[in-house]
Amino acid sequence: MQEKTGVWATARRFFGRVPRWAYALAALALAISVPLLEQADLIQTVWLRLGIRSLVYVLLAMGLNVVMGETGLLNLGYIAFFAVGSYTTAIFSSPRLGYHVDFWILLLASTGLAMLAGLLIGLPTLRLRGDYLAIVTLGFGEITRITFNNWESVTNGPGGIPQIYRPMILGLKIDKPGEFYYLVLIFVVLVAIMLTNLKSSRVGRAWNALREDEIAAEHSGIHGTSLKLLSMVISAGIAGLAGCLFAYYQQFINPTYFEFLQSVLVVCMVVLGGMGSIPGAIAGAALLDALPEFIRQAFSRWLPDLLGEQTMDSLPVAVQNFFIEFDRYRMLIVGLVIVVMVIFRPEGILPDSLWRREVREEDPREVEKTRQKLFDFDEGHQDLEA
Repeated sequence: MQEKTGVWATARRFFGRVPRWAYALAALALAISVPLLEQADLIQTVWLRLGIRSLVYVLLAMGLNVVMGETGLLNLGYIAFFAVGSYTTAIFSSPRLGYHVDFWILLLASTGLAMLAGLLIGLPTLRLRGDYLAIVTLGFGEITRITFNNWESVTNGPGGIPQIYRPMILGLKIDKPGEFYYLVLIFVVLVAIMLTNLKSSRVGRAWNALREDEIAAEHSGIHGTSLKLLSMVISAGIAGLAGCLFAYYQQFINPTYFEFLQSVLVVCMVVLGGMGSIPGAIAGAALLDALPEFIRQAFSRWLPDLLGEQTMDSLPVAVQNFFIEFDRYRMLIVGLVIVVMVIFRPEGILPDSLWRREVREEDPREVEKTRQKLFDFDEGHQDLEA
């Protein structure tokens, strides 16, 4: 087979030889440096706060990737588990009901209650497949949000729960953006390591077998319902963990944070990054959450500063208004970027090797069907070669 030539092919071969752990260390070093850059006044605090929110979305994307990318189940109510974790923390660590429970206890409680919710919703629904499962999980997400919205005696309804206490860890009060950033980053690293080991285990391979062909997997001795339920519970627990950290950082929770579009956003992060890929889920979440702010800064600050005041004044009024009112249009550009990615790289930014083969290569089963159709079985010889 002739080897491809060219700059792009050469670059791909070069970077393909770099070990994966080197990329992981480089990404971790970059993530660790963000608060240091903020302290050195090289970046604004808004970027640090954006980094905290992006890390929370990274947790959500890695959690959803367990059920969607590894097991092949479409969960459109995933944000409900995030809500369970957030409200558990907000209720038991705020003046609303007079509780101030320890951080570690609430972290375990938020994760555990979200896992319990995943178990309860998974038991009656995981025998469903495809669109039916998506509809049921969508309904679960909306029921959860409406429950928190109407349960005013506990959640304060649409008014939300304010003044959530800051966490105390080993006697240290976490109340600065940089401290929160490192706190969330530690949990991101721990969850990524756990999921990487789980992906390489027998359970992870069984999930992939169920995703590829559930009937064949079950005839091979894999208990499909139990393993799908396990993936739902683990996924829900990660969402509950993210909800706990989010509530502590935000210090205010209300039902608008947990609308259906948030579930869709996390689904887009997993698909954009690469289904079944943990690095892809991280990259998709970081990109999709940070891209709108990058675009806004580019058109509202960086480009005007680069062009200069005189050049900006000489532009047509319509162009000047476009720069001034760019917040109205930036999500349109984000949507166009997603469409382009789906068209030209449907397997995602950092896809799993198995998913890449499924998207880019022809299914050998289909090739075999085509070859069989080109045989003349009556005469017993091949009429046409595929």
